[in-house]
Amino acid sequence: MARPTIADIARTAGVSSTAVSFALNGRPGVAEPTREKIMAIAHDMGWTPNSAARALSTSRVNAIGLIITSSYAELARDAFFLQLIAGVEHALSSSPVALVLKIVENFEDELTAIRQWHGESRIDGLILVNPRPDDPRPALTNTLGVPTVFIGKPGTNEQFSSVFIDDALVMDTLIEDLVAHGTRRIAYLHSHARYSHGEARLKALRRSRPGITAIEHGIPLGELDDTCAAIRDFASMLDLTAATTFVCESEDLTLATLRALSDLDVAVPADAGVVSWESTPGLTLRTPAVSTLERSPAEMGSAAVEVLRDMRDNPGPEPRTRELACPRLHARDTLPPRVES
Repeated sequence: MARPTIADIARTAGVSSTAVSFALNGRPGVAEPTREKIMAIAHDMGWTPNSAARALSTSRVNAIGLIITSSYAELARDAFFLQLIAGVEHALSSSPVALVLKIVENFEDELTAIRQWHGESRIDGLILVNPRPDDPRPALTNTLGVPTVFIGKPGTNEQFSSVFIDDALVMDTLIEDLVAHGTRRIAYLHSHARYSHGEARLKALRRSRPGITAIEHGIPLGELDDTCAAIRDFASMLDLTAATTFVCESEDLTLATLRALSDLDVAVPADAGVVSWESTPGLTLRTPAVSTLERSPAEMGSAAVEVLRDMRDNPGPEPRTRELACPRLHARDTLPPRVES
């Protein structure tokens, strides 16, 4: 049987969820007879508080933590995290809660930082990124009782709260849109297949589609010149007469692909199309303006803060998830016009 929630208690008591939350957390604003009624119903229904949500509700640290595992060189070029942080800060701007940011270079250091922050009572909640298959962090944060929201969906049987985009749906929708622009072969360039979102994209890419060829190639992260050379070697082996579009996972890979194709005298979009999974001013305001998925990391950051607030204001055992809208392709100079049907 599912554990009762605040909404269940409110429905039975005939009061609002806010009144139930106030009563269960001993906060003022509820008449004593109503409080007693709510407490009795909660007891009869077997309601128990969620330790992680209660920690966020009663903490006085007024800080949430964000830990990013990345090399400093990679992070300096990664527009995704800059936009994500901007979204978090925007959501916190009207509150006394501050963002505590930590950058670590390996995953073990991230796990250590989570334990350290908890042990030192440094933060009231956590935002964690880049979930992966068999991710140990949901089990760790649940054991510690740290309210945590993941950007994405970890591969685990543990309960977790998350803000996510369905990356498989994004890939399916993108391929449909590219076909409408005449694409018959997709070359997907990526560097993050080890993460859950990378796995989901590749699984969708590999699905059989009549008349469409899909290939993928992993590019090690490194200096732009090295990345460009790796893409140039890959592209030089392709027959680009097959209406090929390069789909690039990041801004770095997109810029390196444009340079590599130029080095090979491949005209964009006449000989090959280019699309970026990320949308940044560095891509959309350049010449040629790059076709991009209109994805908003800032929206993810703001939504993560809202989920943490919901965990604080409405404690309960159930995980909180928020699925954001599927981003769509914005075609610009690097794609040929849509094919008239």
